Amino acid sequence: MIRILIMVMWLSRVMGQSIQISVDRNQIAQNDLITLTVEASGSQSFANVNMEPVKKDFIVVSGPVQQTNVQWINGSMTSTRTLTWTLSPIREGTLIIPALTGTVDGKPFRGKPIQIFVRKISNSQENEVFIVAEIDKVKAYLGEQITVTYKLYKRVNISLEPFEVPEFQGFWVENLFSPQRLQYSNVNLNGVKYQVATLGQMALFPIPSDKHVIPSLRVQVQVKLKKKKRRRDPFFDPFFDSFFTETTKKVLVSEEQIISILSFPEPRPFDFSGAVGTFDLLSYTDRDTAKVNEGFTFTISMEGSGNLGLFALPEIEFSDQVEAFTPTENFKKDVFRDAVTGTQTWEYILIPRVAGTITIPRIQMSYFDSNKKDWIRTQTNPIDIPILPGENSAVAISGLTKKEVELIGQDIRFIHNDISSFTMIGNNDFPKTVLIFYIVSIAIFIFPILISQVTGYRLATEESRQVRGALRNTLRELKKTNGDPFETASRAIYSYLKNKLLLPTQNLDPAGVKVILEPHLSEEQMKELLSLLKDCDTGRFAPGGLEREPEILSNTAVLLRKIDRQL
Repeated sequence: MIRILIMVMWLSRVMGQSIQISVDRNQIAQNDLITLTVEASGSQSFANVNMEPVKKDFIVVSGPVQQTNVQWINGSMTSTRTLTWTLSPIREGTLIIPALTGTVDGKPFRGKPIQIFVRKISNSQENEVFIVAEIDKVKAYLGEQITVTYKLYKRVNISLEPFEVPEFQGFWVENLFSPQRLQYSNVNLNGVKYQVATLGQMALFPIPSDKHVIPSLRVQVQVKLKKKKRRRDPFFDPFFDSFFTETTKKVLVSEEQIISILSFPEPRPFDFSGAVGTFDLLSYTDRDTAKVNEGFTFTISMEGSGNLGLFALPEIEFSDQVEAFTPTENFKKDVFRDAVTGTQTWEYILIPRVAGTITIPRIQMSYFDSNKKDWIRTQTNPIDIPILPGENSAVAISGLTKKEVELIGQDIRFIHNDISSFTMIGNNDFPKTVLIFYIVSIAIFIFPILISQVTGYRLATEESRQVRGALRNTLRELKKTNGDPFETASRAIYSYLKNKLLLPTQNLDPAGVKVILEPHLSEEQMKELLSLLKDCDTGRFAPGGLEREPEILSNTAVLLRKIDRQL
């Protein structure tokens, strides 16, 4: 019996296999949906269909949805596997669903073209629900803001399905408003009462492109309409329909709109970098005076409305007496304005290297005011900053610092710490004793000079001990973990060079270090030392060097050992 059943199934599959392609209707409005069905009878699997040709004139809203139906009729089994897609027409007119091709159970098939007539949506009262794209201008300059607002109008009850805002090719987009839930208000449009809600609002800034088009927004809705008087269908879906209303799906599409790009008036200012709107520049520092090798903050603030973020300030040329780090940018937007309005700031960390007065130059730029249709220039005033000597100021050659006095005190050593007893010297021994004392004293002063002349070496002095102990004392300082590691490393390098080279001060900077050490170090070591000093300043005054904090002290110790072998 089982063998007979299997044979019957096989014969019915082989002999009864067929493909049918159909749509639920051939005439629709532009906001209606159609259902495309591919039905495979007597097959073991669903059809594999190439849908790419359909996408020329239709949008695939959903699908494919699979459904299997098995029936026994007069002892014969019939199986049907169905695929369905929901399609939305892209435009009005006569559209063609091309001959679909594919395979089923490994065998190819080809359907026939299907013609669909799509009529335009009228603006009459039969238009119960629709969306429009409202724009504030159809002509604009590059960089000028265009505000587009998508609105939904309805006269019937609907439920809105999730949707996505289209891509705006040829524009820089800033979102102005995205509602969490729709808020409707009553309006009168051409004598017809509607409820209207805003679906979204964007600020568009044209950028150089071949095409500037406000694209269509497509939204799918469930529309509840009153039933027409007809015989009741016993197979209606009670979940969506009632005795008085019926639910249909529609796709609402806004019309595309083309933006014309205007040319800027000539001549253009030399310092125009693309700013369009209204702007005002302001600059200031966080202090009135500064010290050598101590950083301070220089801030440029730009307030205004327009294409903020789409242009850059002219490059600032700071004095050679100042080291400038890459600025940090920040933009604070005013969310309560339809125009993109806010304040953009650039913060520079500046480190003066020479005492005196430095001048931060004027910053200026030109922008195009689209309201006045004219060029406007905004600029800041130069800022003069007095630079005082650093805390480690230069030491006069004739004097000694407190630290050097302490070092000299540590160099004094006594042979005997106990109280000595004195013996009276006889009168006859006095001249001999005095003579021996003077001879020994003269020898003590002359002997080191003679040794240094003969051997080329000098005996131990405070300076020689300072030179020999420069590396040892510096490495000891680096092992102390108190304080900022970048400041510790920087101070250690300058202190080492002062002691090693017997410099009058350790108030140095990278430029001075390069001048002093360039004859003694290789190009690679000099580059490594200057890079390390740069990292120390960055870590002390700017956020850019924080990633090197764990290794800065160890790297400093390794580099100083290499340098010490060359000096």
